[in-house]
Amino acid sequence: MNVQNNQSYQVKKHKSNVGNSIIATVGGSAAVAPLLIVSKGVKNFTLNIGNSLSPDKVEILHNAAENALKRTGLSDKGVKINYLVKTLQDLFLPKLVAAMNPIQQIKNGKNAGCCLKDIKNPLTGEIIYKKGTILMPQKAIPHAAFHEIGHSLNLHFSKLGVFLQKFRNLGFTAASLIALFGAFTSNSREDKNSDKLTPLQKTKNFVRDNAGKLAFAVTIPTLVEEAMATVKGQKLANTLLSQDLAKHVSKCNKLAYLTYISTSLMLGLSAYFTVKIKNHLTAKNSDK
Repeated sequence: MNVQNNQSYQVKKHKSNVGNSIIATVGGSAAVAPLLIVSKGVKNFTLNIGNSLSPDKVEILHNAAENALKRTGLSDKGVKINYLVKTLQDLFLPKLVAAMNPIQQIKNGKNAGCCLKDIKNPLTGEIIYKKGTILMPQKAIPHAAFHEIGHSLNLHFSKLGVFLQKFRNLGFTAASLIALFGAFTSNSREDKNSDKLTPLQKTKNFVRDNAGKLAFAVTIPTLVEEAMATVKGQKLANTLLSQDLAKHVSKCNKLAYLTYISTSLMLGLSAYFTVKIKNHLTAKNSDK
């Protein structure tokens, strides 16, 4: 093979590898689509149950949540519950922007949140929401306040909780990067004419061979912290609410926890299938 033909072959091989990597990435994501559909169904089911209370019971939950802040000492830390209301400006936001913005999700009654750090105005630097503040929809999903109070308790009174919370974004990002790493690399193999695999090559092979397990594993700290928040919130609900309302909070928050488990499973399975697809395409091309 002359130099020109060799260069042409290398270019085609590179394009083929990139194409296989993209196919593997898309295929790995598509493989978990059924689980995504189930997860969304569980979330919608949870929202429907969470919004089934009468206005007077919603007010009882709101008052109990405020009482919980005092009982736990969170109010002494400056923690408050902010009920977010839609503004006229919010009505003109594109649906895609609203769906991706956490604050808009809360205003739309689709979620609730606890600020793990001070939220500042990017222009003035003024603190909008203090660390530990709980953000809730005005009327929807009142049960979620107890889970979010659990997060605030972890933040202010638990060293383990704070440690686990620091892994939240890191874990989900790492899980996605593991899948991408598996898609854009291939396993190293020993050559008869060369030395054994280097430690770096062995590490790469290990990550690819265990991509699914590793992608799931890096989300475990978040699952543990979410469980801690749910348990702590439920203890408060059991103390401050009637038995039927405490059961309502428990049912909703347990269902909501299933969506976190499904997210972790999706990330793990997506990484697993991504590597499997890439390996299949690589083997198929090498046989040509």
